[in-house]
Amino acid sequence: MLTYLTILGHDPFTIYPLRSMMGKGLLKRAAPHTRSAALMTPAMRGKLASDRLLDRYADRLHFDERDPGQDRRPYLDELIAKARADPLTVLAATDGSVPQSNQYQAASAAIIYKGHCELGRTRYVSGRVTAPDAELNAISCAVRLAVKQANCQHIMVFTDSMGSAHRAVDPGVHSEWFEADDLRRITFVYVPSAMRWDIHGEAHKYVTELKVRVGRRKTDNSIDALRSRAAHSVLDSWSSTFQDPTYRGSEFLELQQPDGRPLQPSYLNGGPWLSTFGHSITEFARVCRCITGHAPIGAYYRRFKINEPHGCTCGAALQSRQHILFRCRDRYSVHYPCFLGDIASFMKYNPTAFGFNRDPSGVG
Repeated sequence: MLTYLTILGHDPFTIYPLRSMMGKGLLKRAAPHTRSAALMTPAMRGKLASDRLLDRYADRLHFDERDPGQDRRPYLDELIAKARADPLTVLAATDGSVPQSNQYQAASAAIIYKGHCELGRTRYVSGRVTAPDAELNAISCAVRLAVKQANCQHIMVFTDSMGSAHRAVDPGVHSEWFEADDLRRITFVYVPSAMRWDIHGEAHKYVTELKVRVGRRKTDNSIDALRSRAAHSVLDSWSSTFQDPTYRGSEFLELQQPDGRPLQPSYLNGGPWLSTFGHSITEFARVCRCITGHAPIGAYYRRFKINEPHGCTCGAALQSRQHILFRCRDRYSVHYPCFLGDIASFMKYNPTAFGFNRDPSGVG
């Protein structure tokens, strides 16, 4: 369908159904849906915008993100020293814990301080959820506790999950607190979990001490946790099926992971093959032909009785994949490829290998 639309001269993504819900500037060729943003009245758009915390209070929400080139500990020590000296600042340390064993439930914890004085702490079971879910629960709990404190203009949340911090800016809890005082603000500060730093280290210790087994009663599950579980189930099935040569193909080139185990399919970052070669469509196409054995080479022509030469340009009687990779005198090759990196090097030094010959007229 996408190819057909492209051949007709239409960018398929300009009429994608999702665009029908967007505003006029993003509709392109899509017809607006009856509930599209393009058909909203000014009053409706104003109401929608008023519910977005980042739109209303962007100047009072700060995210002190991770800086890979920064020595975080001295920076955090100086930051918390200044915050403790401010009588209007409430500090919050949050952490979530997801045990490796499926027998235990995830937990979330929050501890709040003013100066060096602990104002309160809480920890509770989050159920069967993902690590970001547990972190999000902890952050939300910390902010709920902090906004209840008297003489509080600044909430500083120390967390090791900035992704969850960005998700935590839900207007439901914080809007009234912001509206009461124009000077009120929230800062989310990234703390590396492995550092076990100061109050965040205390929160980590506090939450990991809570271990609750999964009982017979129904346990809370988050959508992300269910999605993750389904993805892992599919991946396990995929990996198992992948062991069958009739599924992956008898000509499939088996490669290894750096630890020596066979390379397995994965959905993470596009999988091992796509994440390595996805930067170039042309190179990825050549890699696919190489790995699957479905390539414009003599062995393929002979197998499928295609009227093309079976021999190699170097004079060998049969141009097979094995011959091309480590025997052909016309190509640079060091050794038989075991890893994706070997294939990448081979493709780099042999830019025409496993590729089609271009027609002089420019067609094809």
